Amino acid sequence: MDEKLLDIEIVSPQQQVFKGKAQLVNVPGALAPFQILFNHAPIFSTTDIGIVKIVSSNNEQLFFAVSSGFVEVANNNVSIVVEQACSPDEIVEKDVLDLVAIYEKEIDALDIHEHIHKDTILNKIQYEKTKLKLLSHKK
Repeated sequence: MDEKLLDIEIVSPQQQVFKGKAQLVNVPGALAPFQILFNHAPIFSTTDIGIVKIVSSNNEQLFFAVSSGFVEVANNNVSIVVEQACSPDEIVEKDVLDLVAIYEKEIDALDIHEHIHKDTILNKIQYEKTKLKLLSHKK
């Protein structure tokens, strides 16, 4: 059965979040979510903040919150490289809610002309809220 599996790796600058074999992976592409199966055509694409779903070789569903980055697929190897990533087990709901509150206060304190900084904070909020969604997948 191994010949029909993908080798998947999810990494961030902080850590290797996942490495293993899987039947498929769903990725939050920058333009739209997409699925990668065995023998997928080679692709290099940007990813958006969202949830990566992996169906492992033993049919276990694994979920990871990811920030923006990229995915590369070649010869049944899938590399997902993102700024941040975590599994449901790493998430503490209270910590996430506290961070969202801090970021929202930062936005309120910004000058109207600080668009770039505002976008950065909004991305941080979106990632934290994605982590909250991921908690629904926690076993």
